[in-house]
Amino acid sequence: MKKAIITFFSFVFMFSIVSAARIKKETEKVDMNGADKIILKGELGAGGFKILPKNQDEAFIANISYYPKNVEYWVDSKIRSNKCFIDIGSERTNKHSMDSEENKWEIMLSKKHPIEIDLEIGACKSDFELGGIPIKELSLDVGAADASISFSERNPIRLKSIDIDAGACSLEMQDIGNANFESFKIEGGAGSFDLDFLGDYEGVSRIDIEIGLGSADIVLPKNVPVQIHTDGSNWLSSIDIHNNRLDEIKDDLYESDDFEDADNKIILTVSVGLGSVDIRFRK
Repeated sequence: MKKAIITFFSFVFMFSIVSAARIKKETEKVDMNGADKIILKGELGAGGFKILPKNQDEAFIANISYYPKNVEYWVDSKIRSNKCFIDIGSERTNKHSMDSEENKWEIMLSKKHPIEIDLEIGACKSDFELGGIPIKELSLDVGAADASISFSERNPIRLKSIDIDAGACSLEMQDIGNANFESFKIEGGAGSFDLDFLGDYEGVSRIDIEIGLGSADIVLPKNVPVQIHTDGSNWLSSIDIHNNRLDEIKDDLYESDDFEDADNKIILTVSVGLGSVDIRFRK
C-alpha cells in the first residue's frame, strides 16, 4: 500500500513538472509613441484574464503565460491620427480542451492616457479592476464567462457609455458609480448579474437593464436621488424594490422626494422577460 501511495505521488510530481515546462511566458508592451489616446479591442477566449490599472507611461503591458501547442495569441498595435490602436486576442490551435493555466493574461493599462475599450469575452475567467483608468467608452460582449469587474477608484474623466451584451454568464460588477458614467446599458441573457452601483456620482447617470432569462441583484446608493421605471411583475417575472424609500408617481414609476431638483441623480429603467430582479439601497 505504501509503495502504491509513493508511486502515485511521484506520478503527480512528475506530471506537474512536465505541465510547468510546457508553459511559455512572454511580456508584451505597447508604447504611446506620441499618441494621446488609446483604442483597445480584444477577443479573449478560453483561459484566465486579469486587468489592472497602473501609473505607467506605456499604453499597455501584458504578462502572458500560455501553452504554445494549444494556444495562439496576438498583440498588434499601430499609431494613427494621434491614437494608439491595440488589438489583442487568443484562440485555440486545436480541438483539445484547454484549462485556464494554459492561457493566463495579466494586463496593465495606463492611468495616464484616455482609453476606449471594446472586448469580447468568451468562456473564460476574467477579473477586471478598472478603477482610476480614464475610460471614455467601455463595450463588453460577455459569453459563457465568469466575470468580475470593479471600479475601486473614480474615473478621472466622464465616461460616455458602458454597453454590455451578456449571454449565459455570471457577471459581478462593483462600485460602478466610480466609473463616472453618463449611460450604462446591459442586455442579459440566461445568466446571473450582481450589479453594485455604489460610488461617486456627478451629473445625470442613466441605467438601462434588460434581463431576458435570468436574475439580477441591483444595489443603488442611498445618498443619490433616483427615479426607477419598471415594466412591472407578472407570473413569469418579478421586479422587487427593497427597503423602499421612494414615492410611486404612477404605475411602475418611482422617485425619491429630492429627485426633481437634484443635480446629481440616477435614472434607472428595468425590464425582465423570464426571471427576477431585486433592487436594494445601501450606503
